[in-house]
Amino acid sequence: MDSEEETHRVIDILTKINHLNIVRLEGFSHETTPYLVFEYAENGCLRDCLSNTKRAKELTWEKRMQILSDVAVGLHYIHHYTNPPYLHRNVTSKNVLLTTDWRAKISGFKLAKPITRNEDMRQNDIYHESLIMDVFAFGIILLELISAKEALLDGCLLKDSVDFLSNDVLEDTSGCVEKLKEFMDPTLEGNYPIGDALCLALLAKGCVEEDPHHRPTMNDVLKALSRIVILPCCLT
Repeated sequence: MDSEEETHRVIDILTKINHLNIVRLEGFSHETTPYLVFEYAENGCLRDCLSNTKRAKELTWEKRMQILSDVAVGLHYIHHYTNPPYLHRNVTSKNVLLTTDWRAKISGFKLAKPITRNEDMRQNDIYHESLIMDVFAFGIILLELISAKEALLDGCLLKDSVDFLSNDVLEDTSGCVEKLKEFMDPTLEGNYPIGDALCLALLAKGCVEEDPHHRPTMNDVLKALSRIVILPCCLT
């Protein structure tokens, strides 16, 4: 950990959270150099898997959809079901760890902080806007999952790669679909439902809107995913 303060913050948060999609803290030490011990994620982080062509081929569309849903459920949990709710503030593909059966666990809680609500409407607006920061990060992970591209590469932001998904997308569906196919991860070799891919790209575009007031909440995201993604009972 970078500092004793961050170490204590992570310990405080993760000892209060027990969820399938949140990395489990196994132990910690307060020796001269404090360190934490987390559960082992056999398949490493999502970013490394997507950056390696051989490993990316192991990530079938079904596995990617499971990972996507796991991240969404994990964020929804810390936003709405912990007391107090937490803002992660560091959700990246490097902080999404993958188990041996490709289930995703969110890690990297050193920047996380509790968010409080009260009766003051202005404070509630601040509460909502704070959580929306994580929604933006989720949108980037969604784009990374379907394209395998990095969030920032050669000075280009991945979020700008979906500008072709304009509000009038339905007026030129065929042209949009062709551009989407070019955007998709080639290691998938076209083995994905193009309609679902388009819906997910549009969801991601909503998550990365410049105006945070136009972004969905993680509750909205989960509802949208439930309409788009049909998950298998198990993945092999």
